[in-house]
Amino acid sequence: MISHHFNAGSQTIRVRGGLGWLALLWLTGATPAWSQSSTDLPDLGDSSGRVLSAETEREYSDGLLRQLRNYGLSIDDAELVEYYETLANRLVQASGRTETRFHFEMIDVPVVNAFASPGGLVVTFSELMLQADNESELAGVLSHEIAHVTQRHIARAMESSIEDVLPILIGAVALAVATRGQGDGGQAAMAGGIALMQQRQINFTRDNEHEADRVGIQTLAKAGFDPTGMADFFAKIGLLNRTQGEKPPEYLQSHPVTTTRIAEAKARADKLRVGTQQTSLDFALMRERLRVLTSRELPALVRYYKDSKRARDADKRAQSYGLALAQSRLGAHAEAREALTLLAEGDPRRLSYQLALAEVDRAERLFDAADARYQHLLAERPGHRVISIAYARSQIERNTPAAGKRAVDALRALIRSYGDDPSLQELYARANQLAGDPVRAAEAYAQSFFLRGKYEDAMHQLEQTAARNDLDYYDRARIDAQIARWQPVVLRERKRAEDSDRG
Repeated sequence: MISHHFNAGSQTIRVRGGLGWLALLWLTGATPAWSQSSTDLPDLGDSSGRVLSAETEREYSDGLLRQLRNYGLSIDDAELVEYYETLANRLVQASGRTETRFHFEMIDVPVVNAFASPGGLVVTFSELMLQADNESELAGVLSHEIAHVTQRHIARAMESSIEDVLPILIGAVALAVATRGQGDGGQAAMAGGIALMQQRQINFTRDNEHEADRVGIQTLAKAGFDPTGMADFFAKIGLLNRTQGEKPPEYLQSHPVTTTRIAEAKARADKLRVGTQQTSLDFALMRERLRVLTSRELPALVRYYKDSKRARDADKRAQSYGLALAQSRLGAHAEAREALTLLAEGDPRRLSYQLALAEVDRAERLFDAADARYQHLLAERPGHRVISIAYARSQIERNTPAAGKRAVDALRALIRSYGDDPSLQELYARANQLAGDPVRAAEAYAQSFFLRGKYEDAMHQLEQTAARNDLDYYDRARIDAQIARWQPVVLRERKRAEDSDRG
């Protein structure tokens, strides 16, 4: 049986297997006394009548993100992340609220759900993208969550009653941990808690959901997506609810969907719809990439792709791409290469096919072939995030100092632009370690630890590095400054842990 531990106020709570009742209590707003704070979330105190500052919202958002990463839930595949962030930022631009700092995170949890928090954090659960039929449906959910942030729905709720709303925000995290991989057990526990929803919260949710629908649909249309995507996804979730009987999708817990709401959304969208929107091949490919990367049973997934009945209704290119990825991960490299080569010949500019072929080369340890492909791609797209990361991984897999230096060179510029990515920091650390620069490696490992909410590990890494007797003036000054910046956070979390132990 799987168990997860996390802090809630002054107590350490253990969630075992399908015991999703704890998460359900949070999600529905039946708030236990000890649930008023959580690890890494700033103590906002009595917020009645208070306007949350942008800095406080940002601290809250950053803390919640690090908590998610601490659970190991975040999907860090560079190609998927690039697609997801590009799609989301296109919507942010269309919303006209570019002054808001957003961060978009996808987590590997087989649950249809998404949520937003003050400070611009928007989290999508992996199953939601897998259930979407097209890009406009996924964009519809994202635009809805973006509207919750830009309209300050959750922040306003926190201003009036943090005790009610904070559990809703962190309930999604607890739900993810409680039900990850647990199948029917977690869903049954969740269904059983629907009656606990407080009527006051339902009314608040309905008002905000309608406003988020209206604003989100306008954003969808301005961004060039089919504005009916949001309503179509709502209808799908409603149908899923009816077919599952007493096991409703988790999305319905925090996003109540009614036939009236669906009809209103469709009516708004129809007024904004222009022409016929085409389904994005990028979406279809990335959905299958996500399906493969999150699969717990690859042989069954290969059979799924080979199902001729299903294949009739699917994009053959996406089907072939997903099958090739799954086959390569199972060691059937020749079959994967053959399929990907055919795809690439038909669409030679499609980056996903070229990257997948290089992945097959690396899986077979044909590093020269992989590097030649990466170098050609980088010549066409200098500094490209996904290509640079893949090339760096290829160098690290060579496991030589010279290759490590090439990896460092490929990653250095990315660290300046995407330094808040813990997986990138970890990769940079490995590259520096291989290249023979242990100080830079230690700093990057510390950054990765901190960004994943492992504060003690981060501080211990830096303190050990600061004790070296071979540091130059600049190294020591940089490390000391970083320790000083992190010290308040580490001390706060240490005190919480001590309080938890005493409780």
